[in-house]
Amino acid sequence: MSDRTDPTVQSDPAAPAAAAAATRTAASSRSSAPKVRLSCEACRQRKVKCDKLSPCTSCVRLGFVCVPVERARLPRGRTRKAPERAQGSDKELAERVAKLEKLLKQVATERNGEAANHEQPSSRPSAAASQPEDREQFETKMQEVESWRDQNAQSHTIILPHRPRPSTTYIASSFWEDIMQQTQELRHVLDDRLEYEQAEEEEVRSQPGFGASLVGSETSESMTSSPQSQRGFQIPHHIRRQLCEIYLSNVDPVFKILHRPSLRAFLCDEQPYLDYEQDHQAPMTLAWAVFYAAVCTIDNSQCQLLFGMDKKPVTAELQRETEAALVKSDFVTTNELTVLQAYVLSLLAARCQDQSRRVWTMSSMALRVGQALCLHMPVPPFHVSPFEQELRRRTWQAIGVLDLAASLDRASEPMMQSAWLDYVLPANINDEDIWHGMDAPFQEHPESVFTDMTQTLIIAAAQSVARSIGFTDFIEPTVRSSQKRQEVLANFRKTANARLVQCNRDQSAYHLYVSRVTHTLFGWLQMGCVRPIQRNRNWIPPPVEGDMLLSLAADNLQKVMEIASDPAMQPWTWFGSLWVPWHGLAVALAEICVCQDPATIAKHWPPIEQVYHHSSFVIADSQHGMLWKPLQKLMNQARTHRKRLLGSDSATAPNHQISPPQHPAKNMTSSPLAPVSSHYGLQSTMAADSSGLYGIDQQGPGVFAAGQRFDNPVPMATPAFTLEPWPSVWDHLDFMGNPGVQPQADNNAWLNYESFIGDVYDSVDCTFQPR
Repeated sequence: MSDRTDPTVQSDPAAPAAAAAATRTAASSRSSAPKVRLSCEACRQRKVKCDKLSPCTSCVRLGFVCVPVERARLPRGRTRKAPERAQGSDKELAERVAKLEKLLKQVATERNGEAANHEQPSSRPSAAASQPEDREQFETKMQEVESWRDQNAQSHTIILPHRPRPSTTYIASSFWEDIMQQTQELRHVLDDRLEYEQAEEEEVRSQPGFGASLVGSETSESMTSSPQSQRGFQIPHHIRRQLCEIYLSNVDPVFKILHRPSLRAFLCDEQPYLDYEQDHQAPMTLAWAVFYAAVCTIDNSQCQLLFGMDKKPVTAELQRETEAALVKSDFVTTNELTVLQAYVLSLLAARCQDQSRRVWTMSSMALRVGQALCLHMPVPPFHVSPFEQELRRRTWQAIGVLDLAASLDRASEPMMQSAWLDYVLPANINDEDIWHGMDAPFQEHPESVFTDMTQTLIIAAAQSVARSIGFTDFIEPTVRSSQKRQEVLANFRKTANARLVQCNRDQSAYHLYVSRVTHTLFGWLQMGCVRPIQRNRNWIPPPVEGDMLLSLAADNLQKVMEIASDPAMQPWTWFGSLWVPWHGLAVALAEICVCQDPATIAKHWPPIEQVYHHSSFVIADSQHGMLWKPLQKLMNQARTHRKRLLGSDSATAPNHQISPPQHPAKNMTSSPLAPVSSHYGLQSTMAADSSGLYGIDQQGPGVFAAGQRFDNPVPMATPAFTLEPWPSVWDHLDFMGNPGVQPQADNNAWLNYESFIGDVYDSVDCTFQPR
């Protein structure tokens, strides 16, 4: 048979030269690549930590010659493959393990052979046993053995008699020297491999974008800068109790998502949470989220008293622990409502610390998980208890609040439709009216009773109106008719007045806060009716007469600053950071640019200037986002117009600070971490208290959320709440005229505002810039 050569495997004469050139190129690239310094030779042999200087500190201190060890740095985004390690250190490690096993088998064989040789003479009588004395002793031993056998045979129990262990075989010192040498060499291999992998990990960590957290602005490197991160962030029990009380005082009243008695029993009394087991991961995740949210609502001095550390590293540690717990709970595909609640709380806390688009993006996951749990359905397709149904509705409303706040941050459409929220409203009840394990339906309080859910229900009504008037038709059809908008706003006004009938602003700081928030919401909704957040080319608002819109916008901004600067509102001012008033500021600036009355401009300019200065720190993406540049442009136009009318050279300087109005509810002493009340100034027997004084705890003197205290009040009649002090924009609209033809002043103001919205959309590319 003749030999045949496959043409595909014929040798190429140029192949050796090409291979050699490729080898030289690879060698030159490796030699020119940047180096990574490892532990020096002396530190590696001494098994001590090396600071990798040249020479290192340890060698300089001991007077050793420092021999640095370096290797080529791998390209960005690449690491050494596993087969390469197996061919190197792993192969050497396997060889040394095999050699150790061979030595051990050899020793075991030798010991077994010596033991067999030692037992063979004992199987037959020895020469010493032939002597009479030894024979008698031998027979006596045999009789004892036979007697022992008879006793165990009668009891049917087989127990072997105690036999002396054979003497340990002597092993030469050369064997131990060989074992020690092999062990030391094995340790060198393991240390080199570990150090190599640590160097690779440092390279990966140095790459841009590594370690970005789920919902926060901190990276893993910044979060591991404190000593606690190396051993886990430990919180003593008394600190856990205080954080729980801070959460119940500062977060729970304004962001109602949990059941207060169940949470206090879990975190303060160390009882199981609901029906979870003691070591279940879901309650642990919720606990970290509660602690994270609580710390985000206190200032730096309060954090120093609690942890002995500044607020920034503490929030970073709590964020890291919360996100680790969420990942461990598999929050993306979870079926646990508690895990979803923890995730929503983490988004809320992160939004207070971060103005980037992370929360805006991650809120969609909360929406999808909520839909997977059927939270948007009034009647889910499975059985839920009345208690669980109430928590489900609270969670869904909380997701809606985050969705609306995130959309307002970036002038984008919300994800949720108003119908999804209107059909699953939570009940107007107190937390003490429901409990875990209840199997009967609970009784809801009348609309006029001020309960734990009053503010949540007011915000739910406000966000339903905002979704129907402030955006485009992209998500759901908007209300275009001005008369219909007036009707929607009138319904909100009626609902707010009804729910705040028992609002006692003179005795409860929390009641005062709720009334002020309702005022600002009503003013913002009025502005949204005539100045929508997004452009709608199919709708032009009716003309607004005079400077009424300027007064409405400026007064609304002043209310916002009064809430932020009032000490009585301190426990809940953090919630205002979710609602940056850029829309009201833009409306006011657009009206300032066309106002011809110097007295009106001088009257309304201080709150406008102050809110503008404050917004530069809390607006989305700070001063690099899509909203700030158009707002800055509009502000420059307003300053120029004001300077021209008033002739002031201080147009760019902030005016005097707004001081909160004197009010009985704010004349209280305050300490950073005074004892907090169990009910933020509201009573568990609220419906039964006919006096309406819900700011006093029945168990003792009145203690408020921020440690505020005042004397016991004298019972008095509760004044009915009304929104009358606010002007109505509808009284100044010209419905009879041509909607397309507006007065010149209002037309210019509308064009200024429309130009501002256009600049916002023109700068939408800022949304896609890396943060």
